[in-house]
Amino acid sequence: MAPSADEMPEYNAGYVQDLLARDPRVAELELDVEVVDRIVIIEGIVHTVERRDAVTTVVREALPGMEVDNRVEVSDPGAGPAVERLA
Repeated sequence: MAPSADEMPEYNAGYVQDLLARDPRVAELELDVEVVDRIVIIEGIVHTVERRDAVTTVVREALPGMEVDNRVEVSDPGAGPAVERLA
């Protein structure tokens, strides 16, 4: 169950970082999350515009009472969706 917006900000930041790493729409481990009052601030770099947009979607779904400040940058805006292949 997702933490409520009234719970400790540190818990929400950790929860959001884990969620962004595990959600296949984002799947990024290197995103920084900070919670200030009722604002979730996310910074970092992703490989596609779709992943950057998914960051906002995933956080809004998980914490609907919070505002999302998505400061994530795209490393190569012209690249298509990244496909990670596991050996």
